Amino acid sequence: MTTAAGTEPWAALVGPEIEENLGLRYVSAALGRAGVATAIVPFNVPEDLAAVRARVLSAPSPPRLVALSLSFQWRARDFLGLAVALREAGYRGHITGGGHFGTFCRRELLRDFPELDSIVRFEAEETTAALALALARGEPLDGIAGLTLRDAEGRPTDTPPRGAPDLERLPWPDRRGAPASCLGHRIAPIVGSRGCYGSCAFCCIAAWHREGGGGRRFRVRPVDDVADELAWLWRELRAEIFIFHDDNFFLPRPADSLARIDALADALAARGVGRIATVVKARPNDLTREVLLALRERLGLSRVFLGVESDADRGLATLARRVTRAENRRAMDQLDELGIFPCFNLLVFDPDATPDDLEDNLAFLEAFAETPSNFGRVELYAGTPLLERMQAEGRCRGDYLGWDYRLRDERMQRVFSLAMGCFHPRNFAAGALANRLMGTRYDVEVARLFHPEVYRPNWLARARTLSERLACDTAAALREILAHVVERGPAAPAADLAAGLSHRMRAVERELKDEATALEEEIQRAVGARCVHARPVPNALEIGKCVHGSAAMSYAARNGGEE
Repeated sequence: MTTAAGTEPWAALVGPEIEENLGLRYVSAALGRAGVATAIVPFNVPEDLAAVRARVLSAPSPPRLVALSLSFQWRARDFLGLAVALREAGYRGHITGGGHFGTFCRRELLRDFPELDSIVRFEAEETTAALALALARGEPLDGIAGLTLRDAEGRPTDTPPRGAPDLERLPWPDRRGAPASCLGHRIAPIVGSRGCYGSCAFCCIAAWHREGGGGRRFRVRPVDDVADELAWLWRELRAEIFIFHDDNFFLPRPADSLARIDALADALAARGVGRIATVVKARPNDLTREVLLALRERLGLSRVFLGVESDADRGLATLARRVTRAENRRAMDQLDELGIFPCFNLLVFDPDATPDDLEDNLAFLEAFAETPSNFGRVELYAGTPLLERMQAEGRCRGDYLGWDYRLRDERMQRVFSLAMGCFHPRNFAAGALANRLMGTRYDVEVARLFHPEVYRPNWLARARTLSERLACDTAAALREILAHVVERGPAAPAADLAAGLSHRMRAVERELKDEATALEEEIQRAVGARCVHARPVPNALEIGKCVHGSAAMSYAARNGGEE
């Protein structure tokens, strides 16, 4: 592959690929259109660092450009460590970073990490392509819009801004890689929009798109463009399960959402697309019976990841959700009535949380215990109003690589500290049961949709019971911690409580895990296919033209996560 200058540059795009990383793959497609060969290098866990470094440096011709995905603040140290490791090993090419965290912390990153040469600001497709071509041609970089570089004195400085790309004109994501599946049905992630019309205090999405998109927080692709891509995936890659990774699948007005759903369904029918399953994300206030029925009947809705976040009035206010508790519960009731599988997270620990707020959230957890769920703490992300507020209040500690804070209520701070130790294996570790049961339930839903001839209603009952038992045990354990702290005081010794509680929780998890495994294996035997949850990683520096390859697995299809 050559450019107009006759050179053969290529770029290594490094990021998490636990699921198909559409952010990297859109960039890869844009580079391919510009004539730049790319390699997608998975960097999924810190332990991958040595292997990633070796893959970059062992290529016959080292890349001219290494682009690091700095989207996730909690992985920033891993990727910056890779940049340091590459330089120490003698890499002399250009290292850039991009993504939400990279954009918002670009000046600090270039100030503190000489290993980085630039930061790509905001949406990266066009800027990264321009950067790669300029490097290949030996052209100056300061004329490239959308970059942050160092000036002659070494000070970080922004080049002129680049407007947000026209979504219709972007090439579809690079689809290289072996496919993955659920019960033999291939999975493909897709996006129909960028941004979100919401403005939650803890989320950087709205700020990212508002600042980078000329004030527009939310943009949608034309329906025909989405339909063309989905039809291509269905026909050429034989994908049948489509994970819409839109930050929010829905439009601000239900009538507009309904019109867009119908238009997409009509467009797919006109293109001859047959039976599919879809997965979407939603705010509770977006869901109406009419919208859900259209999604289920016309687009095969098989799961909704519902952004509940909190069912406490104070928590909803702290997070600026602009959603009410009544809307949370109405959305869950509608999904249950229509037989649509939801799952949700609760951010039960926020800066202002009180014991009463925790009890409100536990009541919600128990009210919908048959729904797979997880819980955690609100984190402080770069670019968010919540971080700005906490900094103004002097409540942050740490630095831009990882802000931390104490909950205002010392009792809740103590509950949080104890809960994180007891719940880590259940909620956050590799193979955590709370996430595992989301996958078990999705196996049931795929079997119900695609294999009615062998589907057994007791599978659904068993999956719901597993989730209910875990949720009730979770609520009981959190209440036990809360009671200890409230009754004995935040400073009371709790080693015996934590040890005993952890022992009992692990026993419950082992029992439920065994039952989940038995259910999954029974479904797989009946269907005659298994779920492939991890894509084998080929030689990560294999250079090839950026074309639409085979569909890749989306971990979010089963487990509700996202990259």
